[in-house]
Amino acid sequence: MKQTILVLVLALTIFLVGPNSSQGADPPTKRHPAYSLLGRDKPPADSPLNPHFVVSNEANIKEGSLWRSGYIPERLIGLDLGDVNRDGQNELVYVTTHNVYLSRRSGPVLEQLASFKTEDNMVIVSVDLLDLDQDGTKEIIVSAQYNEQTASSYILAYNGSKELQILAKNIGWYLRVTGSGGQKRLTGQKPSTASNEPFSGKPHYLNYKDGQVKSAGVVQLPRHVNLYNFNIGSLGTQNTRLICSVKSTDEHLTLYDTGGGKVWESHDDYAGTANYIALPTYREQTLQREYLPSRILIDDIDADGINEVIVAKNNQGGVPFMKNLRSFNSGVIEARKFTNLSLVPFFNSANLLPGPAIDYALGDFDNNGSKDLVVGVVIEPGSGMMQDGRSVIVGYIDLYAQKPAEEDSKPVEANAPAKGKK
Repeated sequence: MKQTILVLVLALTIFLVGPNSSQGADPPTKRHPAYSLLGRDKPPADSPLNPHFVVSNEANIKEGSLWRSGYIPERLIGLDLGDVNRDGQNELVYVTTHNVYLSRRSGPVLEQLASFKTEDNMVIVSVDLLDLDQDGTKEIIVSAQYNEQTASSYILAYNGSKELQILAKNIGWYLRVTGSGGQKRLTGQKPSTASNEPFSGKPHYLNYKDGQVKSAGVVQLPRHVNLYNFNIGSLGTQNTRLICSVKSTDEHLTLYDTGGGKVWESHDDYAGTANYIALPTYREQTLQREYLPSRILIDDIDADGINEVIVAKNNQGGVPFMKNLRSFNSGVIEARKFTNLSLVPFFNSANLLPGPAIDYALGDFDNNGSKDLVVGVVIEPGSGMMQDGRSVIVGYIDLYAQKPAEEDSKPVEANAPAKGKK
């Protein structure tokens, strides 16, 4: 009887545990289902990503190299990275409602190099960097709105002085840089003359020469896509050229082919911000707002030679049905890979500081030869004349260059410029 019971227990143990459990076999590797969607039979044993990102949304996060600026006593509107003086080093340009700041990371400090202040009746809408004249130096492209009615943009340059040089001003286009890699283009759209529309006609590619901006042809885009809610680039292993857009009404992330056919659409909202272009509605004597999404980046964030879509996913607070009042209480940066005619989640950052991601740039922020992700976060949006807001800039350093054990373990505070300082 005892032998029978022993045999039954042994058989049950083998059934539940497996016949090879005593032979030292390796346990099955834990992986997220997204790996199979990406065509990866086996996940990497150790992800080379900066550990502040959750690979395929897995939750094992270690402390890594995270840099944070000091508080900026203004509401951040946008930022970009690039070499503005042909010295082989990248500078950071960030803008607030009326100010443009040129700075560079110097160790733990964000060193201010130069600045520019707009006229009081100008409101900055966005900022980009692009080498417009192909001389190896990037110009600073500042899109602005005059008197809450029409476009009046700037092109600035850094000449070594404390004040940025004006190359062109009063440009009657809203300006944005679109494209990815070596195919970036200056793009613009005219303001509308109607009281309830932000733009007139379609976006155009633009040429810049000797202080003049001229159209180089219409950008062929799907209906309802405007200057600020799209980007174009090659995605997937086949380098498929696609248009990525955030629809103006529901803010769903959407992919179109170059013929305008819809390829994919998300269920969630993306890229929402409180940045806007004012629309004076004379009939109602009220100021309406066309809210602008955050930047849609198409770039290779994981250094595998294939571009991803990088976009913010901000959580909206406040009262959603109030058209002219918007607020966001947090946000993350998400990257998605194009595969099987879909944008598959690849990774996302941990929650940012209490506030939305307004703008972000991928590049060598600390000039050590590896890519960093720099994110502008608005902590307090401000309340007009009584308060100008408060923001910070966060850097995810060396995304694919260092292992977690080799990175610094604590954020570093950096100096922020005093308000209005030049």
